[in-house]
Amino acid sequence: MMESLYIIGVIILGFGVLAKLLLDLGNQIDEGLIELDEKLALAIRSVVEKIPGLGDSEPINPIQMAFAQLIGNMAQQKQVIIPPKIIERDEKGLFSKEQ
Repeated sequence: MMESLYIIGVIILGFGVLAKLLLDLGNQIDEGLIELDEKLALAIRSVVEKIPGLGDSEPINPIQMAFAQLIGNMAQQKQVIIPPKIIERDEKGLFSKEQ
């Protein structure tokens, strides 16, 4: 009877140790992924800064900005709804010519 209790105790202790090891491994993987992400971001930033013209952004052209505002204002003032055109089909399901 005592041997069974010892065996059960050792098994439970083994599962506890295994669970602790798995939790520690999960934490180490999380920390490693965060560190890898930071290093990868630094590497990408350094490569982008070395490429001429890719890291710099050109300011918006004032004429283009004026056209964009004009188009936006026109769209807000007039909201024209174009009705859909229904095209009849024949008995075969093909489009028929308008008469």
